Amino acid sequence: MPAALDATRHMPVVSVIIPAHNSAAFIADAIAGVRAQTFTDHEIIVVDDGSTDDTDEVIRRFPEVRSVRQSNHGVAAARNAGIALARGEFVCFLDADDLWRPQKLARQLHFMAAHPDVGLLFTDAEEHGADVVEKASILATMTCGGAATRVPIEDAFRKLLIENFIPTSTVMVRRSCLTASGPFDISLPNVEDRDMWLRLAAVVPVACLPEVTACKRSHGANISMRTELTLRSRIQVWQKARQRFPALAPAAVYEGLLAPTYQQLGYVVLARGERREARRCAAASITSAARCILSRASLSSYRWRLSFALLALSFLRGPWVQFLWQARNVLRRKTTPAAA
Repeated sequence: MPAALDATRHMPVVSVIIPAHNSAAFIADAIAGVRAQTFTDHEIIVVDDGSTDDTDEVIRRFPEVRSVRQSNHGVAAARNAGIALARGEFVCFLDADDLWRPQKLARQLHFMAAHPDVGLLFTDAEEHGADVVEKASILATMTCGGAATRVPIEDAFRKLLIENFIPTSTVMVRRSCLTASGPFDISLPNVEDRDMWLRLAAVVPVACLPEVTACKRSHGANISMRTELTLRSRIQVWQKARQRFPALAPAAVYEGLLAPTYQQLGYVVLARGERREARRCAAASITSAARCILSRASLSSYRWRLSFALLALSFLRGPWVQFLWQARNVLRRKTTPAAA
């Protein structure tokens, strides 16, 4: 059944939400990938998040697309606007610079019909650079990738705390579950998807269809490349998850995640000359590391040394800063695995 039937007579099975910001170079390919799906009973909703390029002009080439334009409020707000318009029983998310394989919706709907208890289903994806496949399987690079073989994924909430193994452009979720979880958090400048998957995993079973159904394009404009935003957002997400769902993961798990993340953030801001903020991050890192050790959780000893080095660097000036900075880099090379 064509996707473009009169909205007054037909409710689509799937709503596909595409947030777009200055995506003129990519959005046509993303829309074409949805139009090429073998399962056609879907609607495409594009939310133009304040683009200043030709994104709106490209979208108008596809009259069957439901589109809305808003001021630039970020990808979380754009997805929320799309969810508010969605009419399908299932909602899928597609980033404007990513692509789908033709069987994506059909394969996922078949799985969801066979597993009516599953609220969120994702798949594997490949990652492309300019003209080359950089990763044939994103899940194969994840430490939690092996968990994807179980239906549903056991202890998905705790695993998602440790690693976000859900590629956003592969997600299919029951719309009723999005009502239960609440909207994307617009206060998060980054990793807002991980926050949503955690909230869903806390209340509904999560499963993986271990097939590549999407292609993630890697390029310089990807928001995930912004290191400081990512680190700060991860800290916010973990603190929020611990407060909201305290019984779903031990405190030591959170502390073991916060200790190295505060430390990384501290070195980022120190490199910019923000010594007071670096000092605050070092203190937070040392505090979380101490709590880990007191709870008898494992924590690499070099994390302690790097955090104390950060604290010292935040006080010192002149040649001592350069000396300790070089010592820190040597220590990291000796103690960090080659694959890291």
